[in-house]
Amino acid sequence: AAKPLESRLLWQSLATALLDTMVGVVPVAGFILGALGVGMEFEKGTADFLLTRPRLRWYLLWTSWGLGAAQMVALVLVTLVLVSNLFRVARIGSQRVESLGDFLDSLVALCTVALVCYSLTYLMTTLARNSRNGTGLALAVCTGYSGLWAWLLLWYDTHIPFFLELSYGVARFFANFSLTVAGWLAVCVALMLVAQFSFERAEI
Repeated sequence: AAKPLESRLLWQSLATALLDTMVGVVPVAGFILGALGVGMEFEKGTADFLLTRPRLRWYLLWTSWGLGAAQMVALVLVTLVLVSNLFRVARIGSQRVESLGDFLDSLVALCTVALVCYSLTYLMTTLARNSRNGTGLALAVCTGYSGLWAWLLLWYDTHIPFFLELSYGVARFFANFSLTVAGWLAVCVALMLVAQFSFERAEI
């Protein structure tokens, strides 16, 4: 009986490690994919060719963003499915992924985190017209906001919305989970509208 228990504990440890790794990798993947947007076209000197194509600029931008967003969702989905299967093998419930409802909540939460990082980096890359500078600006914004969030929370006991809180939570940990997700998705759209405004007025 000891060996099956040890085996289950091993599978649970592997699943937990994979889930924790994914929580850290998802935002990083968002920064990386966000740097590959239309802003890179200016950096590579191919923007003039891109903008001569018979497509409106907003179409090019949103198509590029949509493809990257789909890749982010696929990454999160595949990893969560793998984690869930590992927990089933272990036959031990997880505090974070233990039912279909929790699975879907985790999927939505992690996709939201990824899309915020992705959209922010996409915007900054578009504004900077350089992938490295854009990624650096996005990281600076995230770092600054993280510092503000921690400072207000620790010194003034004041809580402001912070998208990374979704990384380790599902619906039961949030009083307004749906509203929180909707709010951050609205932020993503707002960031992309600013990127669209900049891209449509960009000169070659």
